[in-house]
Amino acid sequence: MPKIIENLEEKILTSAEKLLFEKGYQSMTMRGVAEDCGIAVGTVYNYYKSKDMLVAKIMLKDWITIIKDIEHKCSSALDIHEGFKIMYDGVSFFVEKYNVVWTQYGKEINVRKEMPVYFELLIAQLSEILNEILVRCYNETDEYVSIFLSEILLNAATKKEFEYENLSRILFRMFKSNE
Repeated sequence: MPKIIENLEEKILTSAEKLLFEKGYQSMTMRGVAEDCGIAVGTVYNYYKSKDMLVAKIMLKDWITIIKDIEHKCSSALDIHEGFKIMYDGVSFFVEKYNVVWTQYGKEINVRKEMPVYFELLIAQLSEILNEILVRCYNETDEYVSIFLSEILLNAATKKEFEYENLSRILFRMFKSNE
């Protein structure tokens, strides 16, 4: 009779995240995760087909937490500037946390093929939050403005040399006449 381990998937994710940040993407292995959890490597593969899928799940779990926090904070933003800053800070935190991992992870051929899909999903999530702010604060919505600003935000947050103050100036000019 197989032994039943409570919260096994959570244990696998916790172990994998720990190893991911201790050893890096290249050195983290499914076998290492299994050993850390005290289970057979096949058990890890029952939950995740590959290391890529496991790392994607770790990142997705964090992203969901961050996007919920952004949504919560933005629900009380007084204007687009405050909401945009909240979003920028959340995305920047995520980018900074996963920067080293992403550099290694992004080199995988199957990950590179999926990048545009992930990018579009992030844009859609951020755009939806921006649209809610536009409706609440300005009683208007513009899908193209929200998408455009979301793409700029995502790109700026991934570039350390692009300071938020510059982004803020551009945003201020765009919405100056609306306030």
